[in-house]
Amino acid sequence: MNKVYQQERQYSKKRNLFYYFAGFVEGEGCFSVSIKQHKEMKFGWVVDPMFSLYQHKDNRFILELFQKELKCGYIVSKQGRPNILVLVVDNRRTLQEKIIPFFRQYPFIGTKKYDFQIFEKIVQMMEAKKHLEAEGLKEIVRLAFQMNQQGKGRKYSLEQILNGITESSETTR
Repeated sequence: MNKVYQQERQYSKKRNLFYYFAGFVEGEGCFSVSIKQHKEMKFGWVVDPMFSLYQHKDNRFILELFQKELKCGYIVSKQGRPNILVLVVDNRRTLQEKIIPFFRQYPFIGTKKYDFQIFEKIVQMMEAKKHLEAEGLKEIVRLAFQMNQQGKGRKYSLEQILNGITESSETTR
């Protein structure tokens, strides 16, 4: 076998693996943006984008393969469910430099497509520091509520968060 053929074959295998990843994430992954009340923050709220991938502990090797190939993330037990492991990528720079480009190149065709598009927009807005302005933060919150079943299961309602986005007394002095 010549060297060019071997390289093309290796590339093809890798590409197939990456399409497998995209399909796997379609069923077992999640793009989410948590919104937490935080009195120390300028507007009283903090926004945290995160990519996570779930798997039973018996299939840890699948999460490790993702971690190895994407060169990012960490694996932890799901809170309250020790038999479930989660590959987590919550570093914004890593999301911007590795996760988003990967899923742009290997796009979703099903349910995750819409959530990913919103997630990507939120991360880009945060990279542009829009979350540090009241109106930018409000837009990010509105977008986050369009993801994952329209904010179902969130601790705070959209209205509570939007009404709570005010400059803290510390920053207005």
